[in-house]
Amino acid sequence: MKNIKNHLKASLWMLFGIFFVFNIVILMNSESSLLNQEKKQENANFEIARIAKPKPEPKPKPKPKPEPAKAKKSTAAPSISSSLSGIDTGLDAFMSSDLSMDDTLLGDVSKNVVMSEDSVDEAPKPTHRAAMEYPAKARKSGITGYVLMNLLVSKDGDVEKVKVLESQPAGLFDEVAIAGVKEWKFKPAQYQGQPVKVWAKQKISFNLQ
Repeated sequence: MKNIKNHLKASLWMLFGIFFVFNIVILMNSESSLLNQEKKQENANFEIARIAKPKPEPKPKPKPKPEPAKAKKSTAAPSISSSLSGIDTGLDAFMSSDLSMDDTLLGDVSKNVVMSEDSVDEAPKPTHRAAMEYPAKARKSGITGYVLMNLLVSKDGDVEKVKVLESQPAGLFDEVAIAGVKEWKFKPAQYQGQPVKVWAKQKISFNLQ
């Protein structure tokens, strides 16, 4: 009888152990399944969050730049740099008959004009000229020659500057010619009815007669 009781107790403990182990296995499987579901949910949330990125706002179209206003063409004549080729004085160069001056222009007025605007319409003309003395040394030696000069005639008709371009014989008549033309008075050059400053070439010849 005692053996039967012991056998029953052992069987009960065995059943209890099997039941306990079975419950433990079920519990572990449940927890593992729950963890897997949570991970899947996290992965799903991550995928959704990664896919559902906000669309970038469209960049505003750049405004068209206003076209620069076209500059109006100036009606003023262009400024050029040149000088008058010469002057027709219409006068004898000297009081003495031993001295003479060219009566014609040395070139076209439209060439080599130095002005602030365009070429002159009318070349300067002398209204008064000072007498020049023939150099005594040259007269005594019977030497003749000439001096080619560039005259800067102001808007008032005064000779402001004199530049010797060429002389023959060199330097012999320069001083007399420069001093003489500085005393000359001109009717100024004209452009569109206004007096203008201009360079003009003039040749003065020294001859013995």
